[in-house]
Amino acid sequence: MTALFHKAKQLEIPENVVLLFQPTYSPDVNPIERVWQYLKK
Repeated sequence: MTALFHKAKQLEIPENVVLLFQPTYSPDVNPIERVWQYLKK
């Protein structure tokens, strides 16, 4: 089942907000991945 996401026609981003686009699977930036790696050892 795929998730349905809201897609705004016009999106206003405040000046103090920075959008970071990441790939779907990015274990390097997911803190829990380090826990799993530690537990596997």
